[in-house]
Amino acid sequence: MNLTPIEEAVFNAQEVAAGIAAMALIQDLIKKGNEASDISRNRNLDIIERKQAMKDSRHINMLLNFIAQTRASLGISA
Repeated sequence: MNLTPIEEAVFNAQEVAAGIAAMALIQDLIKKGNEASDISRNRNLDIIERKQAMKDSRHINMLLNFIAQTRASLGISA
């Protein structure tokens, strides 16, 4: 498939925008995971809140692992 220079520039700009959006999503997941982890270790909170935070933390870690594996399969690594 042959792209004109303009089409290639548009494609590259879209890839950059998608990469920036993906990084923002990852940063948000990391922040939420850290917050959930902090809540799960806070013994001043009741057990129900702590259990939910632990579930949230595990779910976020699973999502981050999935993203990392997907990106690694595409040859993208940190």
